[in-house]
Amino acid sequence: MGLNKNSLKSTFDAARETDSPFVFVAIVAEGVEEVIVVPEKSFDAKEAFYNNAYNDELTHVMNSKVYIRGLGYGEATELKNIS
Repeated sequence: MGLNKNSLKSTFDAARETDSPFVFVAIVAEGVEEVIVVPEKSFDAKEAFYNNAYNDELTHVMNSKVYIRGLGYGEATELKNIS
């Protein structure tokens, strides 16, 4: 089973519960991969943004070639572990 909005919510919730400084969001945008690092102070705003901008399967609502392919949270050293 792939990622979905429950995965997104669970990631942000777990980051808050563990006082993690970052959430990592791996995105594929028209074939280009990138990882967005969201600092703790922006968790609420970015979670709301992703909930509005992406459908239940985490594909962008305006461009089906943009989707979230991985999520993670923790210290900056965890960035290498995002799947």
